[in-house]
Amino acid sequence: MIIEIEKLNDLVCESDKIVLSNDGEKVIIELLKMEKQVEQAIKTAKMMIEKKALELNPNLKSITSDNLKISYRQYGAKYRIDESFFDKLDPSFYKISKRYDVVSDEVEKYCEEHKSLPIGINEIERPKSLSFTLKGEKEND
Repeated sequence: MIIEIEKLNDLVCESDKIVLSNDGEKVIIELLKMEKQVEQAIKTAKMMIEKKALELNPNLKSITSDNLKISYRQYGAKYRIDESFFDKLDPSFYKISKRYDVVSDEVEKYCEEHKSLPIGINEIERPKSLSFTLKGEKEND
């Protein structure tokens, strides 16, 4: 499938038709297919760039052009604690973090019984948003 910008613009302009008729779903399905194709193309391009760049420079850190910077780096934690040796680990090498998570089911039970939130619990305003799911596939955000 070749993505034509004019066609993409037309599809976007017609996307609200799904509210009015079942034919409108074709527009969303086509947009989702384009999205998948673009994501796959970007993934493939990254793999090709990585392979070629590492052939030219095994110590690659970044590539910079007039309009683009490509970084080649690691993400996430560099180290982790091996809990089997935790008793031998010097405390200067780690920190203890404490986190509290609300147990939603318990709060909802409390709200039903008392018609209010427990003291110390606030409800977060969460905006609603649309998500599309092609039947038989995982949810797309």
